[in-house]
Amino acid sequence: MAQQSVLEISKNIEEFSFENGLKVLIKPVNTSSAVSIWVFYRVGSRNELPGITGASHWCEHMLFKGGGKLAKGDVFKLISSEGGSNNAFTDRDVTAYYETLPKDKLELGLFIESERMANSAFERSEVESERSIVISEREGAENYPIYQIREELYATAFHVHSYRWPVVGWKSDLKRITREDLYSHYKRFYHPSNAVLVVTGNVELPDARKSISKYFSGITSGERSPREIGLEEPNQYGERSSKIVRAGVLNYVSMGFRVPSVTDQDIPALIVLSAILGGWQGLIGFFGNRGGFVSKSNRLYKRLVEGKIASEVTLHFPTTIDPGLLDVEVTVMPNSNVNAVRDALIEEFDKLRDSDPSEGEMRVAFNQIRSWHAYENDGVTGKALTLGMMEILDDKTLSERLVKSALSISPDDVRRVVRRHFSDRNRTTCSYEVSG
Repeated sequence: MAQQSVLEISKNIEEFSFENGLKVLIKPVNTSSAVSIWVFYRVGSRNELPGITGASHWCEHMLFKGGGKLAKGDVFKLISSEGGSNNAFTDRDVTAYYETLPKDKLELGLFIESERMANSAFERSEVESERSIVISEREGAENYPIYQIREELYATAFHVHSYRWPVVGWKSDLKRITREDLYSHYKRFYHPSNAVLVVTGNVELPDARKSISKYFSGITSGERSPREIGLEEPNQYGERSSKIVRAGVLNYVSMGFRVPSVTDQDIPALIVLSAILGGWQGLIGFFGNRGGFVSKSNRLYKRLVEGKIASEVTLHFPTTIDPGLLDVEVTVMPNSNVNAVRDALIEEFDKLRDSDPSEGEMRVAFNQIRSWHAYENDGVTGKALTLGMMEILDDKTLSERLVKSALSISPDDVRRVVRRHFSDRNRTTCSYEVSG
């Protein structure tokens, strides 16, 4: 019964590839007055090496700077003149760009993205101008303790894998990366055979296919199998901990556990566990990070916030190509302390190890999972984002497969994955403590 309510957005999709390797997904939504054009590249901070950390995020900025038939500033001017919207983001495993436009402006979006893919200029003056911007972006984030502790958590939990550094990169690398470094990164990764083009909205398939071919089929392929990092994180054999002591007002605690990649068989049970423990916010952080509603019925909220030892608690679920980190961030109340919060977190994980979640908790978790799946796929922009992200991670059907599987999880399955993945030997804890 629950599975029948899962939105199956991967149906009725036209899928094809060009000889240059570009994969194309078109999903007609003929009830819409808009069309959304996305290009996803299989590149993020995961594909970087020490010395060029932050290169993918910096390249994201540079693809707004013009080249070919696009001058600096043209992207925003062209899109805004049609009443559309556009943006881009870089994450650990992916970089993506999009435009959502009136339905008769498909070719405008395709033109912009084809020029970005084939002809971005990376002019030296623009690279140097952008250096100060990306460094400023990083320094701005450093003003927030929650950013500092999250960066510290990942650098402590991962010793080898490139997930250990932030997407924005280390400041020392941002100061010395050259134009040649960035342009080489662009040529290696931002090309048809390393990309997925997704179009959703009110389109006629023959016309859409013809227009896509016009703009993309002639672009040079690029390297068919761009660099895989080959950095395998070794096993963890005991709890890791770190502490930041700096000026501030509040203390913070962050606790993470190493968990498998998003295609692992344990992921559906971990999704349900996350909903019960910290409230579910979907598979795509792009949506969860924009302030979506989180149920106050979850265990950590009840224990920490209602228990008045924390003012805020947030659980982050990883949807990553390689094994990632499921982590919890807590803002400590002034009348409490980091040790009390740390002990409470451990106790809540232990409770799920020792006894099954209740029938009521399972029902609430399933409702959250169904609701967020629908929310993430609402509108042509959301549908395109989900399809592209899932294709990058595994396959366009991944989202609905995970949700369907999660809705068939039993309480015993939840307890099993807690025992498998949440122990002191797999735990990393960091604290941010205000200096005296």
